[in-house]
Order: sequence, then C-alpha cells, then structure tokens
Amino acid sequence: MERDRQSALGETHLIGLGAIGHSSLWALARQSGLSGRLHVVDHEAIELSNLQRYVLAGQAEVGLSKAALATHALRSTPLEVEAHPMKWAEYVARRGDWVFDRVGVALDTAADRLAVQGALPRWIANAWTQEQDLGISRHGFDDGQACLCCMYMPTGKSKDEHQLVAEELGMPEAHEEVKTLLQTNTGVPNEFVARVATAMAVPFEPLAAFVGQPLRSFYQQVICGGLVFQLSDGSRLVRTVVPMAFQSALAGIMLAADLVKHSAGFPMSPTTSTRVNLLRRLGSHLHDPKAKDSSGRCICSDEDFIAAYRLKYGCAVEQLSNGSA
Repeated sequence: MERDRQSALGETHLIGLGAIGHSSLWALARQSGLSGRLHVVDHEAIELSNLQRYVLAGQAEVGLSKAALATHALRSTPLEVEAHPMKWAEYVARRGDWVFDRVGVALDTAADRLAVQGALPRWIANAWTQEQDLGISRHGFDDGQACLCCMYMPTGKSKDEHQLVAEELGMPEAHEEVKTLLQTNTGVPNEFVARVATAMAVPFEPLAAFVGQPLRSFYQQVICGGLVFQLSDGSRLVRTVVPMAFQSALAGIMLAADLVKHSAGFPMSPTTSTRVNLLRRLGSHLHDPKAKDSSGRCICSDEDFIAAYRLKYGCAVEQLSNGSA
C-alpha cells in the first residue's frame, strides 16, 4: 500500500522543458514504479546552444521537439506521457478543461509564470535559478499564503520585453517592429538581420545563418549566446546570465521531488520557498518564507479569481501539505 502511494503521480503538468524541466524528467524517469499521467508542455525544439545544460539531450537531439524528447525519456516507465508542443496559452485554450490538479513550473520569465497562475491550478511547484542561487516554491491559491503571482509581482515602472530586446539589438527605434516579430513568432527577414549587423558593427555573414529563425531564438543565440561579443572582439559588451549546468539540474531534481511528494500525500514544507545559495556553504536553514502580497493587487486577493478557484475545486481551503488530487 505504501509503495503504491509513493508511486502514483496522478495527473500532473510540467510546463517548460528547458534545463530545469529536463532535469525533472531525468529524475522522474529514475523513480521506480512511478505511474500516472504526465502532461509536458513546451513549444520549442532543442537547439545546439542548449546542450551544455540539458541532461537528456545530445547532438542527435538538436532540432527535436522538447515535448517529443520528454516522451522518449520516459518511454520505459509506467508513466503515461502526453506531449503538447505548444505554448501554455494555446494548450489551455485547446484543452477546454481548466482543471489542473498539480502543475510543475520550469519557465524562464516572470510573465510566463504569471500566465500559469492565471489559469488557477489547484497546486503549483515552481523551480527557478538566479545568478547565485536556485530554489523551489510551493503554492496553493485560496490558502492565505503567497500564490505564484505574489512571488513575481512587478514593482515600479519597467520597459516591455520588445523595448529591451530592441535596445539590446542596437535598434531602439525598431521596438514596434520587434514587438510584432515577438508576438507573431515569425522568422526574422534578411533585411532585419542586416540592420542588426550594421547596428552592432559586425559582419553580416556570421549572422546570415539565423535568417528565418524566430526573433526570440535569434536574440538568444546572437546576443545572449555571445556571438556578437565574439565577432566584435569583445568591444561590443553584452550582459547575459547563464546558469551553471549543475545549478539547473539541482533545481529540476528539487521540482521533481516536490511533485512526487505532493502526489503521494507526504508532508510538504510549511514554508513557501526553499533556496540554496551556490556561493556559500550549505546552511542549516534553507527555507525562505514568502508572505502573501500585501498591496491587494495580486489575483489571489481578487474576489472573482477566488470565486473561480473555489468553483473549480470546491470551497475547502487547499493546504500546502494536502496531497489530494
């Protein structure tokens, strides 16, 4: 009986199959006898620049859908894996049923995390990495504690993504064009890449290989990946943060562990967040309490969202230690 309880994952969603998501899949594949239905959601494909941190991918997987790779990685387990190679919003719209009992979040941006919480899953485990640390946070919604949105509430005035990307590409005046390219996910045209090369004062030929790729992928490889820095011999400085390989791997393992514990009904940490600082000796206290947003701006303080959550899951308050699905 105890073994069955430990092995039943129920219906779980894993959103985001980057370095953290890959590590979660790696850990789940090694959990003996794990059963249930796992939905994996990610619209991207494996790229060459991913291999340094992706524990399941090698040269042969470049170009393969991340969602498809997840089904391959778990093919020898009793888990029933459903791959959804699309963005979260598209998946939710197609699914029709907005009941999500347990969701693991391994996404890159705050905006994407806010979108997941907006769909009102019953319970969320969220894994993340930062420059010096990594961690896992756990969220109900109607429980008086911090929801996922509370962790990523915007403060102050900040520039939109399209404005920041346009500036990084050296073409701040093209922010509306950049906005359209980001929204439509269309490939960058030859003329656009040529303008970037001119703005960055680098040769066009090395950038030509990226013509036709979505702008976000182009930006990640050319700017974040350091290509412009290399082509300019370091004269064009760009700042990028790339987690260390083991950093993302550990965050993913922590995420998988929390999903399994929650599904089995084992006691969860009473603290919303657990944080590990990679630049310090492992401390005796790793919990990082996070309070519910007190401004009243978060959706977990909105009566309409609360009513929708209760309508989906009943009026009982969802506690972090509750493993019901």
